[in-house]
Amino acid sequence: MQGKNPGMFANFNNLVSTVLPEIKWISVLPRDNSDVEIKVWTLDTQLNRDDLSLPLSSCGSGIGQVLAIVYILVSSEEPRTLIIDEPQSFLHPGAAKKLIETIKQFPQHQYFIATHSPDIITTADPSNIIKLKYENCETTASVINAKDIDLQNELLEELGVRLSDVFGADNILWVEGKTEQICFPLILEKALKKQLRGTKILGVMNTADFQSKRASLIFDIYQKLSGGTDLFPPAIGFLFDSENRTEEEKDKWQRQSGKPVEFLSRRMYENYLLDSEAIAAVFNEDNQSRPEPLPINLTSVEVEEWLEKKKQEKGYSEKEWLSEVHGSQLLTDLFRELSGSKLTFHKTREPYNHSYKLTKWLVENKPDFLFGLANEIANMLNYEERSHRQP
Repeated sequence: MQGKNPGMFANFNNLVSTVLPEIKWISVLPRDNSDVEIKVWTLDTQLNRDDLSLPLSSCGSGIGQVLAIVYILVSSEEPRTLIIDEPQSFLHPGAAKKLIETIKQFPQHQYFIATHSPDIITTADPSNIIKLKYENCETTASVINAKDIDLQNELLEELGVRLSDVFGADNILWVEGKTEQICFPLILEKALKKQLRGTKILGVMNTADFQSKRASLIFDIYQKLSGGTDLFPPAIGFLFDSENRTEEEKDKWQRQSGKPVEFLSRRMYENYLLDSEAIAAVFNEDNQSRPEPLPINLTSVEVEEWLEKKKQEKGYSEKEWLSEVHGSQLLTDLFRELSGSKLTFHKTREPYNHSYKLTKWLVENKPDFLFGLANEIANMLNYEERSHRQP
């Protein structure tokens, strides 16, 4: 191709560079005994530094795979059938996606791509997906057609969820938000020594939608997304903050959902994080990360005294305090008052907000403090073996 069809060879090189931008040119040199050697140029050929080009045999296997696939694409005069096994196994994710995008420029060929990567599926936008499942010493195949794929993608977009969030999971537990999505697996692993065993915990996009007149529609969307289709896993149910919702409201949600809807025994997730030692540690860490730290070294005693004062002001009993106080607002007030309005409690800042930092400190230093919450999550996941320790 290099000698007989230079235009095709130039196109070949352009496509290779598109998939692997670090490669500037591929050349083929004749050697003894009618053999040829393929050279890979990572520098501009105009520099005339052939001594810095590399033989293909010295490069990674992914480069050879790309060259073979692109060669077939540009040189085949008749439609071909290409079978590509796990492109993400020999290319990094960005290059694998570019390879799929390149393949789509040659629709005259038929492609069978085996992959475990949701990004490959999304990029390929296939007409059909054939899911293979090995169970009981037998492999079964099921076909997912394009209409189902389009519907699921619309639902993903509606809910702000990515295919990679749900792909490959056995089931899904929907929770209040991103903070719980990050923290609940950590609590299960560290406090109960339990793994998720194929379950994905995902935050819903907006719990306010469930309180609106569209509640039934919103539940229906989540159920369709995680309704046990071949591509998307079924939902275990929903686990939300109590947020002072009445029993009537909770019953209504449970009727509308079609799946179990449970509520935390305390008002919100932050109510489980009200430990004076953890708060003092995170407060001081946040202060020290400032360009000019405040002359403060908050102690757990000071935090405990502040919390006790607020409890007395609001007239809560000990039990009511942990269950009913607005935990997030309480922490917001604490950070503001004890720092002279210099530090702010961040409940939702990504990727690691203060709720996450408090959780991480607790699971590493006082995991027993979170046993009650851990059991609430575990009960929702239907673990056969649960810790029987009390909150």
